[in-house]
Amino acid sequence: MTDPGGSEPPRPDVMPPPTPYRRSGLGFRTRLTLGLVAAAVLPLAGFGAIVLFVTGIGYADSTVFRVLLLGVAIAVVFAVLLGAAIAADLGAPLRAIASSVDRVSAGDLGTPLELPGDDEFSRLADSHNRLARDLQRRNVELRRILEALESITLDQRPDDIAARAADQARRAFVMIDCAVLLVDPREIPAEELVPGEPIPVRAELVAAGQVLGVATGHLPATRRWERADQDLFELFAIEVSAAIRNAQLYARVEDQNRRLVELDEAKDDFLRGVSHNLQTPLASIRGYAQQLAAETPDRRLGIITEQADRLSRMVRQLLAVSRIESGALKPRKDVFAPASRVRRTWEALGAADVPFTLDDASEGWLVLADADQLDQVLWAILDNAVKYGNRSGVDARVRVDESASRIEITIQDHGPGVGPDDRDRLFRRFERGTERPSGEGSGLGLYVSRELCRAMDGDLVLQPPVEGRGAALTVHLPAEAPLES
Repeated sequence: MTDPGGSEPPRPDVMPPPTPYRRSGLGFRTRLTLGLVAAAVLPLAGFGAIVLFVTGIGYADSTVFRVLLLGVAIAVVFAVLLGAAIAADLGAPLRAIASSVDRVSAGDLGTPLELPGDDEFSRLADSHNRLARDLQRRNVELRRILEALESITLDQRPDDIAARAADQARRAFVMIDCAVLLVDPREIPAEELVPGEPIPVRAELVAAGQVLGVATGHLPATRRWERADQDLFELFAIEVSAAIRNAQLYARVEDQNRRLVELDEAKDDFLRGVSHNLQTPLASIRGYAQQLAAETPDRRLGIITEQADRLSRMVRQLLAVSRIESGALKPRKDVFAPASRVRRTWEALGAADVPFTLDDASEGWLVLADADQLDQVLWAILDNAVKYGNRSGVDARVRVDESASRIEITIQDHGPGVGPDDRDRLFRRFERGTERPSGEGSGLGLYVSRELCRAMDGDLVLQPPVEGRGAALTVHLPAEAPLES
């Protein structure tokens, strides 16, 4: 709350700042000497003036005046000498105090200030030595606290950190006992200070505004415990709270990571099991459907065969994922012409109503790859081109990069292309384009295709967008030049 003038009222627990000491232009010795001279001369001069005034004796011819003048001169000389002696006597302890303050400022807290006697200087020396001892003790406590905090690691359990912090606090602050309890501080009542009994100390553990517990302990009855000591103990409690909070978060993240790994392993086991278990029934369904269609032609049998083929391709994708994840994917090294595989895969796709062009510029180069895996890659890319290109046409080009001895197979559709939001996640597992209807596709086709290409020492890349052109995917595979006749 502020007063009408806008200033805050003074807090009762804050001492007002001390009035700064302003040095005058004269030094200590000069001021002391002038004071002694004034103290010696002024009374004598005043007494002489009174005597001369009362007796009426002339100043110029009076013997009394000369005697008084000589007395004043002697008093001045005596006062100057006495002032110098007193200044030298007072300056020695002041110089010793100043030198000791300089040593303390430089970090030397172990050399005491010795000023014998029972006066103000000796009491000032005692206060100075006590302050130096307190500073030295707090420096030791702070060093122990820093060493204790540096020894805490994230992989420790919060209870272990609390137990270790209690032992470290006991040794750092020289306590009789100390406990760090991860409970509500209201469950631990505060103890009253009883003269002659161990001194109770207490600090709450707070991290990010959340109270985690309380640190309590007892000090010897002869120990001095001041506000600075309590502040240091509370600082230690805050740092321990942060370490405990970080350990709790780390343990939570580790537990979540462990559960995610277990779920991922369970998912891979499930995919492998389902893939293997589906192969046999799908083959049987497809075989019987084709046999029945040969005996009695029926459109429904063709649909069964088509859907069985679709399921078989999805199963092959799942099998490929399981082999990729387990590192068991070992492609063969076949040598064949790439353009014929592209044409053959397109015809097997059965999209006769979609315009298709094939530009073969391989000039007799042969690709070095696994033919079955390349068929799987081409099928996934051509199927996407038909679906995402809105069945408006697909163009395929086969080129040769002679400098790198590689074949490049580019498949391009005439659809809207790949949106900016889809480009970064196009090759991730179980990701589908935002334009594809929900639930259509497994989201594995391009992921598996790229991994298969990489297993064959090649790659699958998405070409940069070009205005007026749909999506374009390029398969890079090693190749060998045709034999010269």
